[in-house]
Amino acid sequence: MMDSRSDTWGHTAVTGMPVRVVRPTGASSSLHSAAADRCRFRVKHALLAVEDALALLEPTPAEGIEIAALERVRDDLVVVLRAAEADCQ
Repeated sequence: MMDSRSDTWGHTAVTGMPVRVVRPTGASSSLHSAAADRCRFRVKHALLAVEDALALLEPTPAEGIEIAALERVRDDLVVVLRAAEADCQ
């Protein structure tokens, strides 16, 4: 007669032996990858927007806009993007 047994992960089945449940390889990593892709996409576009703003302000800086602050933001975004891309590889 077969009885209900539990494996180490708490899964049960009516068998004579414990059950091992195997998750598909990459199931959770594909979700993580999609989230990481969206994050990298947003950082890339933020970086492009700051670079465009700097390019527009270069010939004639407007009053009240600190170019140095935009340059620091750009530099920070470059670091964040490099770190995000390094995590993917």
